[in-house]
Amino acid sequence: MGRMKRRTSLLLLSATAGASLLSACASPSPAASSLRVSGTVTYRERIALDPSAEVVVQLLDVSRMDAPSVTLAEQRIKANGKQPPFAYDLQVDAARIDPRMRYAVSARILRGEQLLFINDTQYPVLTQGSGATADLVLVRVTPSPR
Repeated sequence: MGRMKRRTSLLLLSATAGASLLSACASPSPAASSLRVSGTVTYRERIALDPSAEVVVQLLDVSRMDAPSVTLAEQRIKANGKQPPFAYDLQVDAARIDPRMRYAVSARILRGEQLLFINDTQYPVLTQGSGATADLVLVRVTPSPR
């Protein structure tokens, strides 16, 4: 009889451990509730980047044609003498991503207020068959003559 009791308590113990393990998996964790978009930013010109330049990468909601895009995440990278490619890693709350909408990554390189490089191609991510990585190639902005 003691043997049967031991087996029952072992079964109860493993069932309890299994239930707590399941509830641990079901509870939302910070890592599970955010999405990451990553890649690189570069440009084709063989020009050294000014050490004071800053790379600004944004994850944008570009769904609405009649309204400006909405910035969901942004990363700013100081050049500090480094040269492209620059790696970026953007995180966004998964609840803010709607599979029916369109999202894109955009980047620009600034020196103070002066725009040096910008993307002229849309880089779709996250929805509608797009992945979570994008390697952006920027084009040089020629300063307007004064």
